[in-house]
Amino acid sequence: MPHLHDNPALAIPIIVILGAVAQWLAWRVRLPAILPLLLIGFITGPVLNLIKPTELLGSDLLFSGVSLAVGLILFEGGLTLRPSSEAQVRGVVRRLITIGALVTWIGATFAAWLIAGLPLTLAFLFGALIIVTGPTVIGPLLRNIRPTKQIGSILRWEGVLIDPIGAVVAVLVFEFLLIGNRGEALGQTVLLLARMILAGGVTGLAGGLLLSSLLRRRLLPDYLVSVVSLALVFAAFSLSNQFAGESGLLATTLMGLVTANRRVPNIQELLDFKETLSTLLISVLFIILAAETELEALIGALSWRNLLTVLVIMVVVRPLTVFTSSLGSPLSLREKLFLSWIAPRGIVAASISALFAFELTREGHLGAEVLEPLVFLVIIGTIVLNSLTAKPLARLLELSEPNLQGFLILGAHAFARSVARLLEGEGVSVVLADTNWANVAKARIGGLSAYYGSPLSNRSDDELQLSGIGHLLALTSNDEANALAALKYAREFGAERVFQLSPTHATDERQTLSVEQRGRLLFRPHASFPVIECLREQGAEIRKTEITDKFTLADFERLYGDNVLILFTIQSGSIVVVTEELQLPAAGTALVTLSIEPKSGSLKP
Repeated sequence: MPHLHDNPALAIPIIVILGAVAQWLAWRVRLPAILPLLLIGFITGPVLNLIKPTELLGSDLLFSGVSLAVGLILFEGGLTLRPSSEAQVRGVVRRLITIGALVTWIGATFAAWLIAGLPLTLAFLFGALIIVTGPTVIGPLLRNIRPTKQIGSILRWEGVLIDPIGAVVAVLVFEFLLIGNRGEALGQTVLLLARMILAGGVTGLAGGLLLSSLLRRRLLPDYLVSVVSLALVFAAFSLSNQFAGESGLLATTLMGLVTANRRVPNIQELLDFKETLSTLLISVLFIILAAETELEALIGALSWRNLLTVLVIMVVVRPLTVFTSSLGSPLSLREKLFLSWIAPRGIVAASISALFAFELTREGHLGAEVLEPLVFLVIIGTIVLNSLTAKPLARLLELSEPNLQGFLILGAHAFARSVARLLEGEGVSVVLADTNWANVAKARIGGLSAYYGSPLSNRSDDELQLSGIGHLLALTSNDEANALAALKYAREFGAERVFQLSPTHATDERQTLSVEQRGRLLFRPHASFPVIECLREQGAEIRKTEITDKFTLADFERLYGDNVLILFTIQSGSIVVVTEELQLPAAGTALVTLSIEPKSGSLKP
């Protein structure tokens, strides 16, 4: 079998394709993508010896590229963080990334030294490497678990902020090991720490201010926003590293935080681009790093000592970290227990361990070849166990959101209120949102949950309670507001779960919105807000009709003709929103309709 590292033109596209396949498989089975990515990397690398990344790219290019890619991933993670989402748990997060990081470092160090048998110096480096948890694994895990807002906020903030901190600590220990035989080792390490903090802090702050200023003043056309942002991230990363090695990770994380929290326009477009690019980079990186592992070292890592070390890190060190960091916090015992179990390691631990193991082995440090496989064992162990058990544990501790069958309805007018009452009668959670106080007041008087304000506003992200909500129905008379809401919530609920009324001028291509700029169209072709209002003025009401063998769908259509708008179908307790493309089922289904009594009117305005 030919070695792909002999043919870079073939190897690189195959790695990208394999990464895309792994991401798809992970989506299908609802697991973090790192699992199939690592599996593919191990199979194509140490098992079949098809890919040898250092021979394919060269060690200098490989590890420079890995470091730059991690910096970009951390920038994207920083873009997703806002202080308002962390306000109630600020103290917990702050202690997790400081006191907690120290507890993890010391605990993991002693576990690796006393149990795994690593030399104490390498055990200190190992402990520093697994301080990190990582947004690349936490993000998919949270989407699958759907924990309560407070728990999700803590894990998300910890995952992003701990990465550069863990990287800085690991670099300091690594440099100390390299210069450990010299008398001035401690002084040089302290000086390096100061340089890293100064270089990363100043460069990241300057980069964030520059990028956010360009965006706020609209000095960039839309099509250049992503390109210029990417260039500035690369510039900040490289410049910071020139002043202090590996400080670029701190710089890019800080740059993302500054940019996201200055309320800049185009932030969603920037997030979409960076998320796509990060997914591609993660896919390639994990395959490459796993492929670089030696088969003998990988098999050797599966000793009972190493497996026990991983178990101690998960069931002793992590709980000690969480309970120490949450002293005096408002977290309940159930929340602390859940946080104690969720700490999967990700791309930063994998990439830096591969780099350091390579350098230390080249420098002749005994036992350095064990470092990378042991770190990978921690990564695999934490991800596999967390992925398989986190969701059942969250349900057991009552920390996961309920089944996401509920609806957020944009608009609280009479028709929207009727729809909400029908859905609640079927046992489905509903939240109405409207900027018209009279509509909101009528909804609340009627016992419905209604938010006064626009779901498109910044404040709604923190104030709108969406527990159990997984669908959007945009039912206002404003076509643009409906489309904007659909675009916003497609990211949270999924594009297939956001719906809006047909635009009023749907037949005029010059006035209607394109498919990419709106949600799925509700009910039937041209079912716009004026059409619905016309039906209501003619006396149409929301009704529920059972379709049976004796009263078929054909009978229903013959009876009502054009005087009906089918809204939902209900079968076995499951509610399906009717859209233009939905084929209506036959017997055993209930139809929820907005309909006029037979022969009493016409649909046409």
